[in-house]
Amino acid sequence: MAQGADVGWEAARNMQAGMKFIAFLLLACVLAPAWAQPGPHGRHHGADGSARPMPPPERRMAWEERQRLREQVRSGQMTREEARQRWREQRGMEPGHHGGRFTPEQREQLRRDIMETNRDLERRP
Repeated sequence: MAQGADVGWEAARNMQAGMKFIAFLLLACVLAPAWAQPGPHGRHHGADGSARPMPPPERRMAWEERQRLREQVRSGQMTREEARQRWREQRGMEPGHHGGRFTPEQREQLRRDIMETNRDLERRP
């Protein structure tokens, strides 16, 4: 009789292991589409993992303008470097201008100004 009881417990353990495996597979199938999505908010990430937001509309080059530059490069009317230069000019990204962004010194000054303003607001009665 002891052997029959051991066989019953062994079958129960195998069944429990099988149920865990099935639960794992079900969970993996449910979560697989979520794992396949691009980064946060549907943005694609760069090589360093950071999301690159779209520039504001006034700084975006229209599709027609980009296409015109491509065609001029293909036809030989313009070199790739000239096209890049024109693209940077149109986007306001001339070298040395930090691409329309604040310089580190400007950011530090802005932080100081904000902190000073916050201190002044806290001191007000």
